[in-house]
Amino acid sequence: MAEAHNRRRFAPHATCALVAAIVGSAWLAPGSAAATHPTERAIVRIQNHAQRGDWYAPWSASAPRQSVGSGFVVEGGLVMTNAHVVSDTRMLLIHVNGDPRPHEARVRWVGHDCDLALIEPLEPDLLDGVTPLRFGGMPKLGSSVETYGYPSGGQRISSTRGIVSRIEMNLFSHSGLDYHLTVQTDAAINPGNSGGPVLQGGRVVGVAFQAATALENVGFFIPTEVVRHFLEDVEDGHHAGYPALGVTTSNLENPAARRRAGLAADESGVRVDFVFPDGASEGLLQPGDVILELDGHDIANDGTIREGDIRLHFGVLLDRHQVGDVAHTRVLRAGEHLDVRVRMTTYPPLARYANTFDTLPRYYVYAGLVFVPFDREIMKTNGKNWMSKADKHLLYEFFHRFMDEPESMQREPVLLLRRLDHPANANMAWHRNLIVDKVNGQTIDRLEDVIEAIETNQQTHHEFEFEYFGRFGVLERDAAERGHAEVLERYAVPEDRRL
Repeated sequence: MAEAHNRRRFAPHATCALVAAIVGSAWLAPGSAAATHPTERAIVRIQNHAQRGDWYAPWSASAPRQSVGSGFVVEGGLVMTNAHVVSDTRMLLIHVNGDPRPHEARVRWVGHDCDLALIEPLEPDLLDGVTPLRFGGMPKLGSSVETYGYPSGGQRISSTRGIVSRIEMNLFSHSGLDYHLTVQTDAAINPGNSGGPVLQGGRVVGVAFQAATALENVGFFIPTEVVRHFLEDVEDGHHAGYPALGVTTSNLENPAARRRAGLAADESGVRVDFVFPDGASEGLLQPGDVILELDGHDIANDGTIREGDIRLHFGVLLDRHQVGDVAHTRVLRAGEHLDVRVRMTTYPPLARYANTFDTLPRYYVYAGLVFVPFDREIMKTNGKNWMSKADKHLLYEFFHRFMDEPESMQREPVLLLRRLDHPANANMAWHRNLIVDKVNGQTIDRLEDVIEAIETNQQTHHEFEFEYFGRFGVLERDAAERGHAEVLERYAVPEDRRL
């Protein structure tokens, strides 16, 4: 999805890796020596005992695993860390510097879109003697920063020094979809550093979160601008997430494209290619509009705005809004200049394109046919290189259908994922990785529609119509009903659905 919402888009090849350390089952005790420096006293070691669902066998779960990350104490007796450090947790432990005992904690707030989380110890007075770290501003290019944390699951705090080399919008690997402001540094950021503070002049200027896999000595941290957005977001007791403009855009660096758009010689901007149905800009912006300004900032033809001594993608301006804020745009439309105010909202249909955490997969099994919502987690069941290896019709469904049929964004596509073999279904010609169009003549717009169409059918057969090439399947209803419970028992499926 190119430049989706100017902030969320697909990356065909992820170039960054998260840096929480996976550990074995052996217990890693913290160091016993008490730290004397106030900064080190505020940094904690986090151990997450996590378990994820299994999207290929959605009634099951993967094996539990342990990982180690870092965090630091902030105001309110809370600990800030990365969302990926605490995702899918079943038990969360924190180790306070100088205390050999583990202490149980819980997730208070988590933002998977910005890879940040706040956790709190279950013991209300555990952090009473710890001075919270204070936040600073954006470090300048070429300035020095220090990262703190527990790299590689080590037992003692480690710090490394490096130089700020780049500030730009970047893909957040945790969600796999969201782009926000990041800072690049050559300070070592290794597995286990995730969630640790990056300091300059004794103040937090960022949160370590991912490293570049294709480069040497390159790591990234989340700047305080993103951190403050998260903290402001949860002040009302609800995490709304980042709002979106609800459009896709293209740059206008090509002179012919600028002339076609009607831009004057002293004008610049980006072209609106697509407006998401029911998104924030529906009825306000149109395909072909040129966005010249956003919130008083001129947009260059390459999609950047000037920010001090550097240029950043104009999406950084959108990221400064909370849900409900108004973005002010100046637009060129058919030769006319318009001022358009867009009230910013989230766009829930995009959730299917992001990685999923903290929830078990939804599914429905009937007579051995496994139906699931079609989303990124299902695509990942096709293997590590799913973006190139998955069935071509699934790649079309995931990446392109919404452009041909914008209304499809309002549906929940349903996939016949696989078949649990049984005499009741053994002769179906098509039974794997098929988008379900209709069941017993009823159009399928969500998983619950499949259940309703099957359970209300009184005909002698169940008929399944699939997208592409006229493919279909038929089950004898009485045989399917008789075999349903046997399939569940044979394949150790405890319940036929999770909705």
